Amino acid sequence: MKQGHSKSHPGMSRACHSLSTPLVIPDIQFPFTAPPPRSDSDQLRTHALAWAERNGLIGRRGAHRLSTTPLLELGVALCGSSPTERAEILVCWYLWALILDDRIDDGPWAENGVLERFIIAVQAVTGYDDGANLSHKTLKCDDPMINVLVCDLWPRTRNLGDDRWRSQLVQHLVQHLRAQAALVRMQEIDAAITLTRYLPLRRDSFGAFFFFDLIDAAESLDPYQHSADIEWWNTLREHCANIIAWTNDIYSVAKDVVCGERFNLVSILTDNTGIDWSTAIESAHQKVKTAVAEFTATANQPPSDQLSKATDPDRLRHIVRAAGDWHRTVSRYHLQSTNFLEQSTRQLDLELTPPTLKSRQFEIDPYPIYDRLRTTMPIVYDEPTDLWLISRYVDVKAALIHPNVSNNNYAWQIGPLLGPTLVSMDGCEHAQHRALLSPAFRGKALEVLRDSITSVTTDLLAQMHDRTQVDLIADFTSVLPVRVMARALGLPADTSQQIEQLKNWGAVGFSYLGNYRQDPALLTGGVSNRDSFYDYIQPYIDARRAQPTNDLISHLLAARIDDQPLSETYIRAYCAILMTAGSETSNGALANTIVNLLSEPGVKDAVMANPDLMDNVFTETLRRNPPLQLVLREAKDSMDLPSGILPSGANFACLIGSANRDPDRFPDPDTFNMMRPNQAINHFAFGAGRHFCLGAMMSQMEITTASRMLLQAFPNVRWAPEFQPTEHGFLNRVPNRLEVTL
Repeated sequence: MKQGHSKSHPGMSRACHSLSTPLVIPDIQFPFTAPPPRSDSDQLRTHALAWAERNGLIGRRGAHRLSTTPLLELGVALCGSSPTERAEILVCWYLWALILDDRIDDGPWAENGVLERFIIAVQAVTGYDDGANLSHKTLKCDDPMINVLVCDLWPRTRNLGDDRWRSQLVQHLVQHLRAQAALVRMQEIDAAITLTRYLPLRRDSFGAFFFFDLIDAAESLDPYQHSADIEWWNTLREHCANIIAWTNDIYSVAKDVVCGERFNLVSILTDNTGIDWSTAIESAHQKVKTAVAEFTATANQPPSDQLSKATDPDRLRHIVRAAGDWHRTVSRYHLQSTNFLEQSTRQLDLELTPPTLKSRQFEIDPYPIYDRLRTTMPIVYDEPTDLWLISRYVDVKAALIHPNVSNNNYAWQIGPLLGPTLVSMDGCEHAQHRALLSPAFRGKALEVLRDSITSVTTDLLAQMHDRTQVDLIADFTSVLPVRVMARALGLPADTSQQIEQLKNWGAVGFSYLGNYRQDPALLTGGVSNRDSFYDYIQPYIDARRAQPTNDLISHLLAARIDDQPLSETYIRAYCAILMTAGSETSNGALANTIVNLLSEPGVKDAVMANPDLMDNVFTETLRRNPPLQLVLREAKDSMDLPSGILPSGANFACLIGSANRDPDRFPDPDTFNMMRPNQAINHFAFGAGRHFCLGAMMSQMEITTASRMLLQAFPNVRWAPEFQPTEHGFLNRVPNRLEVTL
């Protein structure tokens, strides 16, 4: 586990990437025996995974990865000689903490006070402030990690020991969380930290003391029953906590660099003392060795000759050894070498350490990272997301049209929410369902949609006429596609309440689809959101079955595959997909098109003089500023691409935003040039191959029509004083505001 935060830290990255020689990461060995293996280890892992999936902490992908990697091995090793029933509680806590650490590590979740509010909820659940424990009904919370604490984990834990033990356990849990929050706050304000300040904070942020308490209770041991042993035992525990935390920092160097994490013992030694990175790594390793020696010396001087089993130093030795073995074998700390298990030392070339999609920097500005990927590692494995990254134009094109490519990745992206749908189908099944839906976005149906787009746009622009300044995101780009798709489905979207409800359903559904970080709140929020939408739409499905009209719901009800009607499950799922895709991606494409119209010199004037150029602006926007930055696919068999080979079964990310700016395909790719030749067939914003976007023609018509009408209605539209639009986000990269003067 690595408690850290993924905000970019340019200083750390520059220091690392400027190294001309690889760093040597030591193979840290401890002179302690490993804990004996448990006969019920498979049972403990199975129980923890089922518990986490049942409570919405992990999804299908997370469960698969945890079951096929050694990530849970440390949790099992910590159980010592505890009986299975108590060991199950400990492993569940371990998985709960691992998931929380990843939420903090992997992006912006913990920022802006979110982690502080999470801690307040934990304190309320555990009775930290007044000893009272709140029921699930008393504590209203949408976070599944709090809910499982209320309903399951804390009730199973609180009676493992007496009041003194419980008080100490909760104190150490809150201390652990507060240390993490302190590091988050320092990251947010880019604060410096001294080594003296960092060391105790790092020890607490790792949470070792909390787990020491859990281990005591799981084994029904109380090392504090004799006052003479307390100070000695606490000193041993402190040495162990330091050893484990510092070992984590040494092994985390590569991971912290790619995630922009600057609170690492190695980097702080460099910053505080001015030594180079190689010397800092050796210095950190020496601190670990010193802590091991101090532990050994203290363990050899017990306060009495007759120590109990509870204060046997071997219990702590087993923990340190288990943690060391775990760090040496878990892939998340070995992002580059493929044979590190056979090496006595491991060389780490930071120039060849791949970035990760979990890095905060991808959300801030992915384009410099894309350039580095294309140049140095065009096909590379991203361990934190378990995805292969494909960044060059030729490779993305080859991957999207390859006969071995599959959409099976949607089985975990959207399958748990909606079941099998068009997006997850391959082969004949995909062809049948695509043929069923295609007529709704072609020919006469497209002309009906054009009338709807024009009508809705006219109405929205009319609502702006008495205003001098508006936010086009709130009042135009996010509303237009929702109302158009609602009309197409036959749903009401006239009042602000109806529109906001549909927008929210679409946004949450899209977030679930793009939950590459597997955040628990998005997993459970997606299910609740789906149920709410299904409850809403069911009366409209029932009404169209009784009396069909000329809308998409009626079209779906009338459709037949192999002379059989679509099931209710398919119809509801397709309504959800159409509502989500038709609102979120179109909002982004329209917003980015408007940005280029108003920001790029001469573009607005050219389009007003020749409205047909709006098609060029739209296409060049999708090339240079695609709202959807990547799509996932799965390799059914190994795939030989121009720049390398993808292994069979690999999930891979086609980095659309990178391929669309590949200088080998697009000269001067960062420049907006609406006169690029043959541009309509070049970009991948709509995908390629068999799964080319079904709604591409509708999207182009919607964005170009709305943009033309905006300029016609408000020819003097420009950015509001002192406002500059800023793209944000990674999966859906768009500005969150477009403040304009009309």
